[in-house]
Amino acid sequence: MPTRINDFTTLFNALWYRDFPVALGHVEVAKRADWTTHIASTVRQASSLMGLFSCFESGGRTDAEIKLSNNEVWAKLEWEWDEPRVQKIQDSELLKLASVADGCNVCVYIGYSRDCNHEANLEQIRSAWAGVDKPLIVLLVTFECEGAWRFFDKLQTYSCTQGVLTLIREQPALPWCVSNSRWAAPHIDADGAGA
Repeated sequence: MPTRINDFTTLFNALWYRDFPVALGHVEVAKRADWTTHIASTVRQASSLMGLFSCFESGGRTDAEIKLSNNEVWAKLEWEWDEPRVQKIQDSELLKLASVADGCNVCVYIGYSRDCNHEANLEQIRSAWAGVDKPLIVLLVTFECEGAWRFFDKLQTYSCTQGVLTLIREQPALPWCVSNSRWAAPHIDADGAGA
């Protein structure tokens, strides 16, 4: 994997826990807008640490672009609250990325996937990227539902090339589920189960 892609995925995964919009025992739920803002903040921090510029709602109306100092677009990014399988195919964030992939070195899709629909979501991603020659980094937060509430499980990072998805990293989506970390809740183990 090229160094810059590796750097971005590593930084995004690490920075995901910084300024987390919910806290165990305090604010345990967040609105869709809170998660959108959190993703944008994480993208901005990762870009900054890489010495790159993050530009939002630019370049063909993608959610963000990450640019080099010479103004070349390194990455185009989209994120979406709705699962890939339920997005209207003609308005799909993945197809929007596919249509602008020639204008960058890599594309990044950040989304959510309900555990029981995970394979259908992965298949939708594979299908949308099947004919695209640029690499796609996919960051998916898996979750379970209880009514309208989402309970996050894992943050999974995939690399997708010509429709072939490869899982390259997986970590707890919630900081207090990271075993032996400063955020770890004393009564929760690495799988999120009570002790």
